[in-house]
Amino acid sequence: MVHEEKYTSDHPDFVYSSGNRILHWIRASVIIGLIVTGFYIADPFLTPEGSTDKLLYAEWTQWHLIIGFVLIASGLLRIYLFFFGKDKEGELRSMKDVLSVRSWITQLKSYFFIGELRKKGLYGPLQFITYTAIMILVVLASVTGLVLYVHVYHLGIGSWLYEPMRTVEYWMGGLANVRYIHHIVMWGYLIFIPIHIYLVIWSAIRFKHGAMDVMFTGYDYHLKHDTDEVEEDKK
Repeated sequence: MVHEEKYTSDHPDFVYSSGNRILHWIRASVIIGLIVTGFYIADPFLTPEGSTDKLLYAEWTQWHLIIGFVLIASGLLRIYLFFFGKDKEGELRSMKDVLSVRSWITQLKSYFFIGELRKKGLYGPLQFITYTAIMILVVLASVTGLVLYVHVYHLGIGSWLYEPMRTVEYWMGGLANVRYIHHIVMWGYLIFIPIHIYLVIWSAIRFKHGAMDVMFTGYDYHLKHDTDEVEEDKK
């Protein structure tokens, strides 16, 4: 006799604190803002060809710098919350899945419609690796942005960071390489964003949980199986 699993009830779990949710949307907004303003700085299409008016270009550059410093601040705060925030236990538990071959197999099988997604922490191993890569991109964007910043602004923060950033510039092989890395990071975001949105929607439908609204409410829910209830009764 074949046993058919049936969904019986759902149980919401509070998984993301307000701090993490707010930072998520701040970083999403500033990354989009940096992409838009960065494209304009590379190609100032709103200024007529041959025009000597630099005020519009300067305004776009100013907003790029302001948004860039917001990215740096939010990135540092996100790293702090990963280790010391309210969600630290769930996030740090995710590292166990990364080191577990069984967890990798379980997640990859679930993506091929074989079984359900199970994870010890907030993220599966593939999610954790992906989000870690995105944080590395945030660090690269911030560091390369600061290197470019100190070459133009020599007072205040620029004067404090000038010598350290010149050292970083040397490590990266010169200013041309810094600009190139800064540009590549932008394309990393452009590739990630549509894939991220697609997988969030796909995951919510595939695994029948709150992947789409969890960053608004903080709550995720997982539908119970009959077999889950049987196992709970045995405990």
